Amino acid sequence: METGDVKLSIFRYDPKKDEKPHYELYQVPWKEGLMVLDALNFIKENIDSSLSFRQGCRSAICGSCALRVDKRGCLACRTKITGQVEKITIDPLNHFKVIRDLVVDLEPFYDRMKQLQPYLIRDNTAAISENEMLVLPELLKEAKSMRECILCGSCYSDCNTLDVDNTFCGPAALVTALRFAADPRDKNAGRLAQAVELGLYKCPVDQECEFACPKEINIRRGAIERLRYQAVQKGLAPLPEHKKLINSVLATGAVVPVKSQPATEIFPEYIKEFDGEPQAEVLLFLGCIINRRKQDVARAIINIFRKNRVAVHLPKKVTCCGSPFMRIGQRDSMRPFVENNFNIFNEYAERGVTDVLTSCSGCNSTFRHDFPGLASEFNIPMNFRIFDVGEYMSSNIDLNTEDLRMMKIRAMYHYPCHIRASGLAEEIYIELMRKIPGVELVKVPKSGYCCGGGGGVRAAFPALADKLAIRRIEIAKEFGIDTLITNCPFCVLSFERVLALKEEAGEKMGFRIIDFYEMFSEAYGKKFC
Repeated sequence: METGDVKLSIFRYDPKKDEKPHYELYQVPWKEGLMVLDALNFIKENIDSSLSFRQGCRSAICGSCALRVDKRGCLACRTKITGQVEKITIDPLNHFKVIRDLVVDLEPFYDRMKQLQPYLIRDNTAAISENEMLVLPELLKEAKSMRECILCGSCYSDCNTLDVDNTFCGPAALVTALRFAADPRDKNAGRLAQAVELGLYKCPVDQECEFACPKEINIRRGAIERLRYQAVQKGLAPLPEHKKLINSVLATGAVVPVKSQPATEIFPEYIKEFDGEPQAEVLLFLGCIINRRKQDVARAIINIFRKNRVAVHLPKKVTCCGSPFMRIGQRDSMRPFVENNFNIFNEYAERGVTDVLTSCSGCNSTFRHDFPGLASEFNIPMNFRIFDVGEYMSSNIDLNTEDLRMMKIRAMYHYPCHIRASGLAEEIYIELMRKIPGVELVKVPKSGYCCGGGGGVRAAFPALADKLAIRRIEIAKEFGIDTLITNCPFCVLSFERVLALKEEAGEKMGFRIIDFYEMFSEAYGKKFC
């Protein structure tokens, strides 16, 4: 059995004797299967008995051993230390007052729960009938899926919104709210209104909470977006600012109005600017922002495909993917968008073009996760495959790397939450950028930092969105980069906005924001095709 040593840099703070927190380094013997909790117990029993932390069941049931490992919330009893790491950093949960070392005061977390009344509320003025409390299992399915929460606080610790707005109730409270709102026995008519008031629409659906949750609860779609749907059903939503977005989509077919000639009008419906047979033929779905606001990104993608002998179909009559409706809870408005876009995709599939590529991360996430269920519900076939453009470049074509020229840039990649929500690894895009000679990539210390542009937050709570975006670009500035790269048009718009705000205030950030595909197109020697 492989053995060795591993170093743990542990947060230490005793308010009775320490002026401020500090880290202490411990070395413990490692063997296969070593958990963080095992390492902490070894330190306490053999090296430093003053180290304080919580533990209980050791079975991921009680949640008491929650802490952060390398800035990510988790349970110490189920987080394995692999043999590949030399050192890990252990902190207490974020957003809580430290009592001592890794022990935090969880009372504020429980107080958020109490605001949403985490118990069944009955109509006590009426007698309970004999069969009233007997509920069919399928009616309780939604509520039961939320019962897995063990109140460990990991999701609360990793919540981006709570980083900048401590009035938000947090993801665990919203999971609890759905648990009871979805229970047919519950008679609390005000529970949804409480959820809206306590920040239901302040979540940018970045899913940091889900990645921290040791029980793998489907918090984004299963709880938050489900609660938003119920709020719409009850007339409590959408919020006024969201109605403007919806009206734009209904009136123009896109989430943003036309300000300049759309890319679908600039380019022909079939683009093949090279001789000979293509190595692939794809349908490119640009999405609202790129089609109407970021046409240079469309040019860049087409140029990349030209350099790689990929023929592109750019259909004219596609509409918004419908993501705004899903994100704010208007699921029942999705049918025309599913029917229109899927009918177009299926028509191309009949002609042999079965690969549909999206250049917007939000569109990709919606097509991949929301549309299959909706298509089944509406009895619309899916005779095509959905890809992200970068994913397709990485795995579906023989990528031309010979023509990539030297680019002397020190860059940081912003990994969009919607790309991650599509199940696409950050390494796909990191490895593509590494193929460009001269690019120095600086790893962001926590990939989950949010731009604030998702989930309707930018529309309804612009100040909150700005705070999240500013935090992200300030992290980039700290690392002395000259280029911040991302492949989400919403992230680009958010960063461009706060970058302008910073510079208007006289603070020079010293780097440019660029879309991933614009950067890759530049590497082929021409800015655009």
